[in-house]
Amino acid sequence: ERQVLRRRSPAMAEVEAAPQDLTFALGGFLDRHLVFPLLEFLQEKEVYPSDQLMKAKLDLLYPTNMVDFAMDIWKGLHNTDEVPEAMAQRRQEVLERMQKLEGATAVLREVLDDAALVEHLRAEKNLTMAYLTEKHSLAPDALGALYDWARFQFECGNYGGAAECLQHFRLLSTNAESSFNALWGKLAAEILVQNWDAAMEDFTRLREAVEARAASTPPLMQLQQRSWLMHWALYVLFNYENGRATLVDFFFNERYFNALVTNCQHLLRYLVAALVLTAKRRRPLLHELTRVCAQEAANYSDPLTRFLVALNADSDFDAALLELGKCEAAMAQDFFLQQHASAFILAAKGLVFESYCKIHRRIDVGAVAAKLGMGLDDAERWIVHLVRDANLDARIDSTENHVVLSSTSTSVYQKVIEKTKGVQFRSAVLANTLEQRANEVAAKAAAAIPAA
Repeated sequence: ERQVLRRRSPAMAEVEAAPQDLTFALGGFLDRHLVFPLLEFLQEKEVYPSDQLMKAKLDLLYPTNMVDFAMDIWKGLHNTDEVPEAMAQRRQEVLERMQKLEGATAVLREVLDDAALVEHLRAEKNLTMAYLTEKHSLAPDALGALYDWARFQFECGNYGGAAECLQHFRLLSTNAESSFNALWGKLAAEILVQNWDAAMEDFTRLREAVEARAASTPPLMQLQQRSWLMHWALYVLFNYENGRATLVDFFFNERYFNALVTNCQHLLRYLVAALVLTAKRRRPLLHELTRVCAQEAANYSDPLTRFLVALNADSDFDAALLELGKCEAAMAQDFFLQQHASAFILAAKGLVFESYCKIHRRIDVGAVAAKLGMGLDDAERWIVHLVRDANLDARIDSTENHVVLSSTSTSVYQKVIEKTKGVQFRSAVLANTLEQRANEVAAKAAAAIPAA
């Protein structure tokens, strides 16, 4: 089951969110176990008082099976070696539950732990519950017990063991709904053990599964599932190699982009960050995202979205650089973005300079260095690399310390090419959408005929 936190932790309910901190907004779309690393990060960065974060951790842990961990936090929070009777009783219940599930799954787990046997059964197409039940005298509810054991392991914090059990369960299960739920659990487990290759595979499978079930899923549940998946994907795509490019493609998918704008505008921060980091290959999307950031400014804005609007919509370079200075602080206390902050700032400065070049024929290198907070020599070297990478028709006048740009006019043919570059993609998306909706209408009409 997907345990999604719909409200703040009681311990944090009275705490005012720190400026630029999105933990409260993100937590509404995450399993409680996925929230725990965010709280650890906030405690490390001292964003909130330590005692408040420890209380929030305790609230997260209490419904789980990580009772010993919860006891340790309780003792540290109250400076005592004693724990409440309810905690001790809860610990005993967990131990009894563990013994019961261990016994119920022992035979099946022994078979599945034999990798050579599993591989042989798969090759012979005998890895089915019917075959295993006949050959190993399994109980009728053995597969259900394995699923319960996987959930129990996950709640105990043994995420690696849970992922392995869920993988076996998905190989054996013929129930589509149970397999779908198990895939959510496996993705969460792989994220929490930071197995990014496996997590990326599970994310891809889960995205395909969500879309494959769209015709039979109520629209509101579709919106929720897409919103959850976008939030869970942040863990994977900001750690996986080339994940930022994948995130841009994923979030700009029509259905997921609609879910973002409708249900979780705060994800604009991560889309802006990913797009700026990969802007060399996706410049046309910058203008579309700028339009959406400006449109949604009343509902959500932060330094990253305001930077994009100031630069591309307002052409206000001073405001853009001011917001860029705030971006560094905002990203430093963001769990997903802090490791990409320096690369983002460098890429954003490049966008500022390129935009500046579009409206100036001669640029003072000293002025650029001052605005971007760089030394004169560093700025000159940086500009040389940027001019080369951006294919700008420019030269540096060392005598006057200026960048001189040549005026070039784009041919009408090139303008037509640029304007129509995305027509084929947009047409394909529109055609797929129309085809799916036509199939849905036809399916509903066919279902209504017997009733008539």
